[in-house]
Amino acid sequence: MTDEKHILRPVSDNDHAFLVELHNDPVVLRNLTNPNPITLEQHLEWWSKISNDNKQKRMIYEVDKQLVGFTKFYNLDFENHNCVLGADIHSSFRGKGYAKYMWQLMLHVCFEDLNFHRVSLTTAEFNFIGQRVYYGLGFKKEGILKQSLCRDIKYYDQVCMYMLRSEWVL
Repeated sequence: MTDEKHILRPVSDNDHAFLVELHNDPVVLRNLTNPNPITLEQHLEWWSKISNDNKQKRMIYEVDKQLVGFTKFYNLDFENHNCVLGADIHSSFRGKGYAKYMWQLMLHVCFEDLNFHRVSLTTAEFNFIGQRVYYGLGFKKEGILKQSLCRDIKYYDQVCMYMLRSEWVL
């Protein structure tokens, strides 16, 4: 489900500065499990550990050859046909409808390319924009990880969501 305008592609060596900038965005950091900024050196060290892990897949989301976002497919379980998803959109592209399209591409990868049965995600309870995207795509709330995020000395829940292949609408 790609076209010439919107694509998911593998991460290249030229993408790492963009990935560090995206990771260190305050909005992104607030929604990550580990909300600490990173250096390029830390990122490259992490990348060398995970880039050949067959239980993870990371891809760049491009629109008109511009770097727009970063997609995460992890806990890839080929025996049980499921995985966990995550993604981030660069601040200069937020609010333009790209997140929905990026997530549609991700679901296509999961359900068509990988032939998975189920996908899931967790999101911070305060991530209302993300939740609107996920519900709009057909994700359903599965449960709550009570007070599992600590931000500014306050605890927040994480919302667990899922989608089955049979519930996926192109």
